[in-house]
Amino acid sequence: MTDTETNSSFDQDQQAVQAVRGGDAERYRELVERHERRVFAVAWSRLGDAALAEEVAQESFIRAYRRLWLLGDGAKFSAWIAAITRRLAINCGLRNRRELNKRRRWALEQTASPADESAELCPPETLRQALADLPAKHRECLVLFYLEGKSGVEAAAALGISETALRVRLHRARAALREQLDQQLAESLEQLRPSRPLASAVMGTILTSSSAKMAGGVGFGAKILSWFLPFKFLTWFFWAIWALPMLVGMFLRIKTIGMEQSNFRDAAGFRARLYQDWSTRMVWPMLGLVVAVQVLMISVVCLTLPIYGIRRLYLAIAALLLPIIFLSARRLAVCCNRFHIATLVSCLVMMAGLLLIGLGLLPVSAFSVCMALYMITVAVGYGARPLRMDYNLFLRASQNLLDAAPVESGPTEADHKLDDSGLRAFARFLGARWLVAGHRWQGSRLILRLPPFQASFLNSVHYVFGHQGSSLKLDEHGCVAAHLGAKDEQDLLALHGRTSPEALDLEIRVAASVQSAWRHFRRGDIAAAKRAIGEVPDADVFIVPTARSKSTRWLCIVSCSLAVVSAVIMGTVWVFPERLSGQKPVSVTEAQVRAFLNDIAPNPDPRKYKFNDPAIALQNCLVLPPANLFSPEGLQAMRTNLLVGSGWTPQIKEEWKTAMLCSSHLARRAIIVGVNWIGWDDVNLKPQDVTKYIHENQEANQLRLKLRFLLTGEKAWSWVDNKGWDVLRAGSFTLSQLRWLRELNCLDLVDRAKLIQQIASVQALSASVPPGQPTLHNWSDVRGLFFTPCWPALQDTYYSVASLEILGGLDKIDREACIRGILRRHHGKGFFDSPSSGSYNEYKIDGSDRDTIAAFESLRILGALDRVKDLDKWQFRLSSFRSSKPDVNGARTLSWDEVEAWVCQQRLERDLAEHQQNPAAPWRSLLEP
Repeated sequence: MTDTETNSSFDQDQQAVQAVRGGDAERYRELVERHERRVFAVAWSRLGDAALAEEVAQESFIRAYRRLWLLGDGAKFSAWIAAITRRLAINCGLRNRRELNKRRRWALEQTASPADESAELCPPETLRQALADLPAKHRECLVLFYLEGKSGVEAAAALGISETALRVRLHRARAALREQLDQQLAESLEQLRPSRPLASAVMGTILTSSSAKMAGGVGFGAKILSWFLPFKFLTWFFWAIWALPMLVGMFLRIKTIGMEQSNFRDAAGFRARLYQDWSTRMVWPMLGLVVAVQVLMISVVCLTLPIYGIRRLYLAIAALLLPIIFLSARRLAVCCNRFHIATLVSCLVMMAGLLLIGLGLLPVSAFSVCMALYMITVAVGYGARPLRMDYNLFLRASQNLLDAAPVESGPTEADHKLDDSGLRAFARFLGARWLVAGHRWQGSRLILRLPPFQASFLNSVHYVFGHQGSSLKLDEHGCVAAHLGAKDEQDLLALHGRTSPEALDLEIRVAASVQSAWRHFRRGDIAAAKRAIGEVPDADVFIVPTARSKSTRWLCIVSCSLAVVSAVIMGTVWVFPERLSGQKPVSVTEAQVRAFLNDIAPNPDPRKYKFNDPAIALQNCLVLPPANLFSPEGLQAMRTNLLVGSGWTPQIKEEWKTAMLCSSHLARRAIIVGVNWIGWDDVNLKPQDVTKYIHENQEANQLRLKLRFLLTGEKAWSWVDNKGWDVLRAGSFTLSQLRWLRELNCLDLVDRAKLIQQIASVQALSASVPPGQPTLHNWSDVRGLFFTPCWPALQDTYYSVASLEILGGLDKIDREACIRGILRRHHGKGFFDSPSSGSYNEYKIDGSDRDTIAAFESLRILGALDRVKDLDKWQFRLSSFRSSKPDVNGARTLSWDEVEAWVCQQRLERDLAEHQQNPAAPWRSLLEP
């Protein structure tokens, strides 16, 4: 494609996007038709399955339409839709990897019949054609060397040439073959396209749903949000977690500034003027800094959260609080007042909560408790915050507020040497009145740092680092020396102009007043000491004392309200997790189930599974409905469907039936599930005949008895480490294989010790894992469960426990830890959920019916169902996307998920009734009809 064509395509995309945003939804068809091949190719390259790729491509266009308002530049639609498709394909691959692996495994299991042996020896059509196009002498070399398996010497001798000439011909033949195959591959990829146009299906879904209004602009807020394109990846996190509280806090702070300004008695006095100046110089820069820090924090969080996890992030924030806590604690040595104490306590509460969450001792949802306690402690000390603006002794001296009246020395005070405690006690007297900002020792002298005369952002920076500040020096003999900092001197000149007192004069007056206050303090005359340092009661400064002012009440009410809201949210998450999960108890009737099972109408689309195809149930469901729910016609249709789908035809010779049955996963499971879907009579075989065949053909069946075949080879992925592992785990295929071997009394052919050891090693009992196994982050969350990252922990636990029961290896695991691990995830009524990870959910426990089934069966095998207190209230739930929806005519077609949940609910009620009649009897499995 030329640059001109590329630019034209970009322009067309931009025009179409603008038209769709303007309300012309039909223009979206142009975008679908223009990009459907590219989108399908992206999905197919990730999945390698045409049917799944079509589904992902269609869903990508629908999702892109609903989020079209997030796309800023319409010319970038092509790259944007490709990114959406890529993410959906990855997620789809993770969800369907088990099914895809099974399909590949079933394909490997299919053994060729003797009649087809010659066909199996022939290469595929593409390779055959490529070989036919080669020169005869090159083709002979390749066939002899590869297909007949001859050595170089033998092939050269057969052709009557030297071995060197053979190798030359082989090299040229490979090069020619590679060129032809590359060309044919390119031609095949050029023909890669969906089996049907996607535009009609996508537009039909869009125009018949409420999403047709979404692309045109979901409101002013969406348009505003779309302006922040560089931060689109932050939007949901920013608005949900950070922005709203920050905006509320900024609004309240601006509101309270006016309230505090009007609370000064002398509106024209220097305190009111300094407060107004402070609100201009300090508040607005601080609010800007807060916004910048918040955005920076959000960026860091969003970029590091998927890599390091939420718990490590909490530990990092707790570490950042340590220096703040250290400085606050050190300041309390001389600045001990209610505000500083509340600040220190609130920081300690927050750090303790973050540490406990980061170490896994508290769930992530407990962060709301930390926030509630933090806001309450801040509210307790908020009334004691400094607002008088006269906390600088040199400012008081310039306003003639200090009283330096001489104090006669007592008989014991002359030449009396003070110890450190006496110096520190007077420093606390000054610090309690906000006249001291920090301290340090210089030998036996105590240096007190004074707060800046004029509060501003720059002065605060100087104050933190101790530059250009004013100070007092107290020595052990009771003498005081005052130093006026350069910055305070500049601010005094700006306040008073040319009439500002000389720096030396101010230093003398401040030193004399502080020394006078010190002597009064040592005598116990606190009132005189206050007068000496110019302390004025709050009632003379404010109309209403700060602790009872309107601004204080407002902020305390808001803080407490936010704390209550946080507590309510936390309580809702903890107490009602089921309601927040989106899972609802199954609600179908037996009549609906029978109608679903007995629908024998022809499949409308042979390229896809029919909605009630029994193969879907055998692949995905843990529990199957009994055969008595089928009508005679429905039962026959189901059996025919399964046998034909497994390659079972009446033309199969008797001597091949046993090998065919051993190779058909669906047929094997249909026989062993115990619900009479297929019986031995239906395949005209006897179990002992199959057992004899397996024992007599151990070499042919060796692959099925190996550890790597019995276990499921999967790809585990850690979103914390951003790393993947190849793992062997007990899955549904493992359990099915072991049940098949048990049915045929062939378990003696399995290496039980190695298989038991491998399955048991997956149980999470500590942070250490065997070499090559995935790292278990926050392993205590799933302590006792059989857990592989990114795979459903409860279902894997069931597969592992059930497999170990068959193998007789339950004594090799920590049974009590497994029971506690299952019950720890139970929130009542059969609802289970994942640990609160705060980031990507690696545990895959969503509370659906299969999690409930897995928990019930695992506890039954471990003999712990009696430890469940509310078993009679258990329900089997489904999420909305797994439940059936009424069609345009109002008719409702069930899914196998609903049938499975309904069957489990009926069998649980049966088990409860039987157990009530005979409490000593063992619990029956939900798999038993």
